Amino acid sequence: MHIFTVDLVPVASKPQSAPNLFACKEGRVVFTRCLGRQGERNPRRRPDVQTIHPDRLLCRLDGGFLHGSYNLCQKFIFSDNATWLLRFPRVGAICEDYSDEKIAMEVEVLSLIRERTSIPVPTVYSWGLSADNPLGLGAFILMESIEGASVNRLLKDPNAAVDTRLVREDISDSDIEFLFRQICCFKLQLFELDFDRIGSLPTLKTGFSAPIRPLTWKVHDIIQTGGVNTFGDRTRGFSTTTEYFEYVIRQDCEQLVRQLNSVAGPYDAEKKYTSFKFLASLVPGYVNERHDRGPFKLVCDDLGLANLIVKSDDDLTIVGVVDLEWSYIGPAQLFASAPWWVLQDRPINPQWDCDDNQPPNVAARYFKYLEIYKRVLEEEEAKRPGHEKKEVSGLVKWSETSGAMWLHMLLSCGFNDTYSFPFTQLRQHLGIDKWKRHRSAIHSEEVETFVAQKTLQLEQYDADLAKLEADKARVERGEMTRADFLAIHCHTSAQHC
Repeated sequence: MHIFTVDLVPVASKPQSAPNLFACKEGRVVFTRCLGRQGERNPRRRPDVQTIHPDRLLCRLDGGFLHGSYNLCQKFIFSDNATWLLRFPRVGAICEDYSDEKIAMEVEVLSLIRERTSIPVPTVYSWGLSADNPLGLGAFILMESIEGASVNRLLKDPNAAVDTRLVREDISDSDIEFLFRQICCFKLQLFELDFDRIGSLPTLKTGFSAPIRPLTWKVHDIIQTGGVNTFGDRTRGFSTTTEYFEYVIRQDCEQLVRQLNSVAGPYDAEKKYTSFKFLASLVPGYVNERHDRGPFKLVCDDLGLANLIVKSDDDLTIVGVVDLEWSYIGPAQLFASAPWWVLQDRPINPQWDCDDNQPPNVAARYFKYLEIYKRVLEEEEAKRPGHEKKEVSGLVKWSETSGAMWLHMLLSCGFNDTYSFPFTQLRQHLGIDKWKRHRSAIHSEEVETFVAQKTLQLEQYDADLAKLEADKARVERGEMTRADFLAIHCHTSAQHC
């Protein structure tokens, strides 16, 4: 990594300022504060902002902070109107232990895609791990800022009763087809990249010492949200798709067992335990034998319509694909599955939940858009040399007819509920009666032991939560110090983990 530092000097006499961290001082843009480990302000350090612009151009801040789901960003505009973006993993959204790895994997995937495809991803100008950042702000990437319109914003309904990413209903099918056609071209290029093992991306650019087992969106979500580390031994890899899928299903089972409040009550505990137990037994039957041993493909579990930037509100030509941090090498059938993202929203979200095994209202739109995607994919595949075997469209069709697409959706996400759309569709594909028979065949004593254990855990969790809320009120009344509060409740949290 080569970093050349220059001062960031505002182009205008009154540059735009960003709150909290940046200010104009003596003609230079500097950091006024640093964020500590948990986001508290630290006024002791005030170093200059650093960059690596080769021509040492003047620059200014462009607006305030941009808050994404996982990143905090700040734009800089240079005197030649080039715009760069500084990205940090967000405290509270990204587990601190994995922020360096997250950054390294994003640098690797952006470099790989830029070098091996024509997909428009940002150029990385500089990057660094936590130890490399003299400001104490953690790992970072300094990259090209791709200007345009966010597809996420364009497709969302601004007047929806609840906040949702669901594609609004007045979007024309022709606009959806235009977007899908471009995505299919990207997918076909990515499918041409072969890898010989499942796991973390090769670290050819960063030299980062990445464990074999990958940092996926799912495993990180379970750690950060549920407080349960389901990685296992990260030095151990997978020789087949079957082995990898079995490992991922075990992550769901571990989260269910080890997270104290993973169930709502005894009935929920019994239903989840038997469902995941049966689901684990189904994995071998949903593996495409032709691709079980590779070659493996570049997978990003969180890649969908929301990752796209288009030219403008009126021109849906894709000019940028961004936010690819949850990328790894995975099974071909996972890469070329019927996509979850055709309506932008994840089918595991509450609006998709099924009542008494009946599909939600949004299901009809999902299948309509899926048909558009499959048709467009076949058309683009027929145009591209090297895809005469129609492997990508063939795998997409296979995932639908076999029912594997529903398993793939469950494998890609954590905290799966049995009444979610993918779970319900998988049950219906197998047959509701067959599903119930296999669930009831699981040893009753084993189930009873689990239900009793989870009931006790839930009672303890509720008691601890009540004490935490009571002590929080005591702190607010001045009857307990913050230090005493943290000493008590951080210790309790550590015991539970």
